[in-house]
Amino acid sequence: MRPEPQRTSSRRIFSRLYPTQFLVCGVVCGFLIAVVLGVFIVYADMMSRVTYVEADDDSHWRIQDLMDPDILLGYQLQNDPSTDDDTDDIDLDSPPQESVAVQDMAGVDNILLFGVDTYSYTGRSDVTMLISINHNTKKISIISLMRAMYVKIGAKNHNWGLLNAAYSYGGPALAMKTVEQNFGIPITGFVAVNFTSFVRIVNAIGGVGITLTPGEARIVGVPSGYQRLNGQQALDYSRIRKLDSDFQRNQRQRNVVTSILNEMTNQGGASAYKAATVILANTYTNIDLNSYITKAPTYLSYQRSQLQIPDMSETRQYYVNGQEVWWFDMAKTHQRIIEFVTK
Repeated sequence: MRPEPQRTSSRRIFSRLYPTQFLVCGVVCGFLIAVVLGVFIVYADMMSRVTYVEADDDSHWRIQDLMDPDILLGYQLQNDPSTDDDTDDIDLDSPPQESVAVQDMAGVDNILLFGVDTYSYTGRSDVTMLISINHNTKKISIISLMRAMYVKIGAKNHNWGLLNAAYSYGGPALAMKTVEQNFGIPITGFVAVNFTSFVRIVNAIGGVGITLTPGEARIVGVPSGYQRLNGQQALDYSRIRKLDSDFQRNQRQRNVVTSILNEMTNQGGASAYKAATVILANTYTNIDLNSYITKAPTYLSYQRSQLQIPDMSETRQYYVNGQEVWWFDMAKTHQRIIEFVTK
């Protein structure tokens, strides 16, 4: 008859030493610590994958003070045959350009997206796109800058040329400087992808949904209409050149970027983490991604709109030595971008 009181006594001693409230609190604290550590490990793993341009990078692509006029003096033309058809210092007999000042845009992050037309990060920027995040209006503007616009580059031996050539002459630093001085838009930083990274990013999110015309579908090799394109198919779609014009080509590129943003918005949990790690591992950037990644859900909820630059009413086509170039009205184009981004 005595064993029962002993068990009761043992339970009472255990309860006095380890109150129920203490045990519950310990379990909850342990769970919270595990969650915090898990989030930290995931975040540290993601950030470790970024190819980031440090401030003390000694390469010729170092990001310098974009307003320093001496930034251009050190750039030399690279021995790259892809730049052979660029036009320099050609008199187009076009109307004189009005210089545009860089406008202050408080609360707006203007990020240049470069799609480099090689399997490395050298070469020309096949895609130059302005991704403008307006924190005041909660709006993301996706603006295509046509590659064949004739712009003032200012590099040694290359004063004028096609917009996409600026990247090949001096990397992202010179390309950002070129956009600033020709469009009057302050640039926050850049993100660059190449052929390989583009394919990997699209595959990581499970492909992109695109509606293709019969001509586009024939080139990509899929039926026309709405299709789910994998990375290589999306790259082929984005690079279609001879079907129509650069204006339609830029629209296709914006379609892909918009679809990627939509996919990132709709994905959650493990799928979003997998996509984010692949994206971060396949980008070349000078942007501090801390503030962007932590606020990604907020940014992805912003309204999105698209614009093509230049406007057809503000540009003229020329052929110089057989090369197609587009003169554009700098002052009107500057104003058009400012109004689109800020309203």
